[in-house]
Amino acid sequence: MSHDRARTTGAVRDAGEGVRARVGQWWRDDPVGACAEALLWLLFIVLTFISTDQAIASDRAYPMLLVVLGVAGAGCLVLGVLRRREGRSAVSGSGIGRPGWRALGLTALPFLAMLCWAGITIPFATHVALSNRFGPLVHIRLPMASMVVPLVEAALVVLVAVGLVVGIGRRRLPEALWRAFLVLAASTLISIVWQVATRHAMVRRAVDGKLMWRTSTQLGGQATYHLALLLGIGVAVDAIRRRYRVGVSWLIIAGLGLAIVLSGSRAGLICLGLFCVALFIWGRPAGGRGGGGRRRTLVGVLGLAALAVVAGALLWLRGGALVDHDRAQTWKVAWRAVTADPTTVIVGRGYATIWPWFATETGIVPGAIHGLRPGPFGKSLVHAHNTVVQVGGELGIIGLVLLLVSVVGVAVLAFRGIHGRHLGICLALLASLPALVLDTYLVKNFQVSLVWWLVAAAVAVLMARPADHDQPTNSDQPADRP
Repeated sequence: MSHDRARTTGAVRDAGEGVRARVGQWWRDDPVGACAEALLWLLFIVLTFISTDQAIASDRAYPMLLVVLGVAGAGCLVLGVLRRREGRSAVSGSGIGRPGWRALGLTALPFLAMLCWAGITIPFATHVALSNRFGPLVHIRLPMASMVVPLVEAALVVLVAVGLVVGIGRRRLPEALWRAFLVLAASTLISIVWQVATRHAMVRRAVDGKLMWRTSTQLGGQATYHLALLLGIGVAVDAIRRRYRVGVSWLIIAGLGLAIVLSGSRAGLICLGLFCVALFIWGRPAGGRGGGGRRRTLVGVLGLAALAVVAGALLWLRGGALVDHDRAQTWKVAWRAVTADPTTVIVGRGYATIWPWFATETGIVPGAIHGLRPGPFGKSLVHAHNTVVQVGGELGIIGLVLLLVSVVGVAVLAFRGIHGRHLGICLALLASLPALVLDTYLVKNFQVSLVWWLVAAAVAVLMARPADHDQPTNSDQPADRP
């Protein structure tokens, strides 16, 4: 018995020494990158468990997310200075190099320019919201903070995401993203289990009196946070393809996929389905014939069939429609507002004029935040539930062009990688784009937008050097086979 106890103690001691050795190596390889990774893990945990949309003290115009993003931005700035002092980004690969900076500029600068244009339009428009919560319909003038704060949040999200990618560095990006989404998967499942155990999960009544569980975390609502989960699945697929931590990677995929299903999001299943179909088409190895190829094909077909069954059941529970009446009514209001005359087509109605969503959701303007409510241009939802419509309606062709330049730039860089070693993350990013026309990201839902920008910036850096991006790096070598 004592011999068995000693053997067990020795095994535990050896395992502990192995973990310490790996952690030490992780730190010694690149201390700046390790700090950036740790900051990303902390961000994911905070955004999953803490409601950062809550107000700072009693001022509803300033959410806690401003503090979180401000602290993260300051940390990224320090890491960027340290990275700059190393003076070896183009040599050792610990930075991102000039091609990486150019790719980041292509994707981020047009979007930041769009935010600047949104700020320019504010003084030239009248900003009022309508409320009938306390009796007759009244006009409420919006405070300036309710228009400026969301733009600051949107800009900080982009800058923090870019700063994290720069701090991590191109060489360790694939493995760093895998570790970060492992943290996100674990925290998401813990949060969902807590919701179910405490009955905090939302029960939604659908057609025919049926009941449906819908779960989410503080990272985003039931209709939105699937976007971050899908991107994590893409990262885990790439890890499996290069034989890195295969067992754990399958657990990440299973956990994040289950969370998407439990969210009850139609857009989530649409994007997940597009990703699976694209992976089935482009992800199979060339010349995959024989028993192994047939097994992969069979597994892929069965997986797509299972996903189709789940999607069909979800649509049945949600009423059988992809676009509900309220969204269609909201988009009609936007069309009427922006096409009133040629000038508004070009410059829009002005930021926060059609949808003063921030003032409504924070309670500055009283009233329900769900369902149709009266507005200056007709009854609509609190926001457009469509990124393209939101930007086009309030910022016109100018804002829409700047947005599309940024998004198309991301899409072009992702298309560049669908035949390479980063196929999974590139396909997941491309499959996320339809969600932009089913809900309002990038200019709203900032926690989820942070994850999207993080992956978009990572893809931009990884795909920035087409001439040599097929050359192997340390992160692409097979490691830790199961």
